[in-house]
Amino acid sequence: MKRAVIYTRVSTDKQEKEGYSLPEQERLCLAAIQSKEWEYVSTYSDTWSGATMDRPGLQELLTDLKSGLFDVVVIYKLDRLSRTQKDTMAIIEDFLCKHNVGLLSLSETLDTTTPFGKAMIGILSAFNQLERDNIRYRTMMGKQAKKEKGGFLGASMLTGYKYAGNDKVEIDEEKAEYVRMVFKMRNDGATLDKIARTANEKGMTGGNGGKPTALQVRNLLNNASAYALGEWHTCGIVMKVPKIVDIKDVPPSYMPVPVKQTERKLAELGIVMD
Repeated sequence: MKRAVIYTRVSTDKQEKEGYSLPEQERLCLAAIQSKEWEYVSTYSDTWSGATMDRPGLQELLTDLKSGLFDVVVIYKLDRLSRTQKDTMAIIEDFLCKHNVGLLSLSETLDTTTPFGKAMIGILSAFNQLERDNIRYRTMMGKQAKKEKGGFLGASMLTGYKYAGNDKVEIDEEKAEYVRMVFKMRNDGATLDKIARTANEKGMTGGNGGKPTALQVRNLLNNASAYALGEWHTCGIVMKVPKIVDIKDVPPSYMPVPVKQTERKLAELGIVMD
């Protein structure tokens, strides 16, 4: 026999008087438990806004759920769990499903203890994931539009550049000298440690204002697409920035992928880049 608990919620005392009160919600849920011949365990209640998950009754329910004290949660309506789809699905996916606890919602006739109910949860989860993906897509589109206008996306500034105001990025000549030296020395065969030591000896500073290190030098070289092509890969998109070094000064092992592909194609045609 399944062990069932009830969760009831109203936002205010006024709602309890004018809508489905806590006792009325509990009465309807008890009737459903009896009709299914489940064992009633207890009722958790909140007079609290559904806009937050930080509710005493709900938190107690989730704590007991993890302890395996019951098998099914019965509610009058899904919005009793939460007013937001995000939190409702979080409760279902992260707590109920994770601990194999079923959910019976009377108004939506949703019963995850049945195969059909489990399928419905899968559909709801899919729609919830779709909404999350849409939010990410809209955020990315906003960044893309800002990038196309030459705007700064708010990422950590790449060494050699500085924020110029009005969402613009321009070359920081002092740091650009350091960038050019790094590429030239590496292209001439210097080790990362040697480059870092030389920069320190010259009193140059890294991107964070501290002493240059071999790791920072390597990270700088790995951004050759920005320095040599003017294409800064940041925040999931490509942002146009001023070029600091000539593509010929980029060591072969750090050559941006598009350039490598072009060189291979030209080599196939018997053409060698100078």
